[in-house]
Amino acid sequence: MDTGPASAAARLLFEQEQIIRQRDNALLRSARDGRVGRQDLRRMVQADQLCLETETVAYAVLLARFPSGPAAGLFTGLNAALRSLKPSLDRCARALDSSPSSALDPSKDANAFAFPRAVSWMCLHAGPVEAALALRSDFAAYARESRELLRTLTDNDIEVPEAFRDHYSLPTPTELLDLAAAVVEDGVRKGESPDRATSVADMLLAGLDGFWLFAAGARRAPSAVAAGPRSRQG
Repeated sequence: MDTGPASAAARLLFEQEQIIRQRDNALLRSARDGRVGRQDLRRMVQADQLCLETETVAYAVLLARFPSGPAAGLFTGLNAALRSLKPSLDRCARALDSSPSSALDPSKDANAFAFPRAVSWMCLHAGPVEAALALRSDFAAYARESRELLRTLTDNDIEVPEAFRDHYSLPTPTELLDLAAAVVEDGVRKGESPDRATSVADMLLAGLDGFWLFAAGARRAPSAVAAGPRSRQG
């Protein structure tokens, strides 16, 4: 059995891909039951604006911490990609008459802050392998679940503004996902331990669950979201 660095990185990436394929979320479940309306879409866009604001800063922090090598290319690319999405997301907000992200209240809308909390912790404390794996998992999961949401809304004849459909049907950023995988492989090859990377990825995906819970109208923060990576034991 191959237990070298290349095998360890490949196993790590494969395990995350399996997790992403099996994911579901609160808004998708509501959509399948025909219970998604414009207010849910407004909340989704509002929370997405908060996430975008947080992420652009977070990736700049990660770039400052890791200013060279494949990781620097990843964090630069992620920051640029998210900045390019802002006009499209702003059009969604206008089409839905969504409230600005500044109107969100952490004491009442805790789920909306679940992902920003997680990515803020990650940008300060995660290493390049941990951050790359977590971000690859998040981007892949978010893209897949957004496309599935659009398909479900269409199948249930739920009206969706064109601006919303255009924004959330954008293709998966495969080049960035490939670059994130390369960062994981490079780091593991150089001796970085992959053990904690799965915990950081779990934390970020739990934050994404909070995002979907807020969009679906849940008011309480999910207990799965913690201040840092949680143990996989137990």
